Amino acid sequence: MAETPEDNHEKESICMADVVKALVLAWSAALLTASYLGIFPQMKMDNTFVASLLTGAMASFGIERKNNGGGNKKPTIVDNKDTKAGIK
Repeated sequence: MAETPEDNHEKESICMADVVKALVLAWSAALLTASYLGIFPQMKMDNTFVASLLTGAMASFGIERKNNGGGNKKPTIVDNKDTKAGIK
């Protein structure tokens, strides 16, 4: 079966989407790093916006933050009824 021009265009657009996501990832990582290192002290920006762009770009590539431990640990219940903490 021969490829149609639509199939070729679809493959090209997927590639272009990956390039754009990679550029956003690199740009946001560089900008956030420059901000934290203080390379451009006169530059005022919202770090949370750039961090959200970085997180979104990383998630689009399937990169996620690793959780420490098993993640299935039950919380420890602390009983403070016999302590005098905070009471004068």
